[in-house]
Amino acid sequence: MAGWQWADSKELAILSECFETPEWAIDAILSKETLTHTVFDPCCGRGQMAEAAKKLRYPNVVAHDLHDWGYGVTAMNFLDQSPRYRPDLTVFMNPPFSLATEFVLRALNRQARKVVCFQRFAWWESQKRREFWAKHPPNRVYICGDRAHCWRIDIPPEERKSSTPTAHAWFVWERGHPPGTQLGHIYKD
Repeated sequence: MAGWQWADSKELAILSECFETPEWAIDAILSKETLTHTVFDPCCGRGQMAEAAKKLRYPNVVAHDLHDWGYGVTAMNFLDQSPRYRPDLTVFMNPPFSLATEFVLRALNRQARKVVCFQRFAWWESQKRREFWAKHPPNRVYICGDRAHCWRIDIPPEERKSSTPTAHAWFVWERGHPPGTQLGHIYKD
């Protein structure tokens, strides 16, 4: 990527919790879930999720991020700004873990038709989020049956060698579907 420096971004990547979503996990969720006509990634990083949606020929894919990671419209804070939502919008995202609840609430409150959010499976626990889960249970959760290696964006590919003890999942909310959560799995194959 022209103009993007690995070393200069380490502190920013740590502070902004910018971790890349593995391609296999993106492809697996897109084989299970159909997105709507308009797809919006408010924390696109380098655009893996937006590009996967474009590859499947979703006609209107928009990608934003607060920081310039080399893709999408930058300096857009999803939690502060109010993009005009279309009634057929899917918010397709991997937000920072510490702000994931706020990102989902923002999307739900702005009447997104569908929210598809990649997070550590541990997001589903804790007393802190108990009220959120009681009020906003997802319709579906797909646990990654194979470990999803989510590398921080500043770590060069040649240094990405270790495995991860962290479990990840896709959490899906869809307006118009009955409450209750169905559990499923996704795998690399």
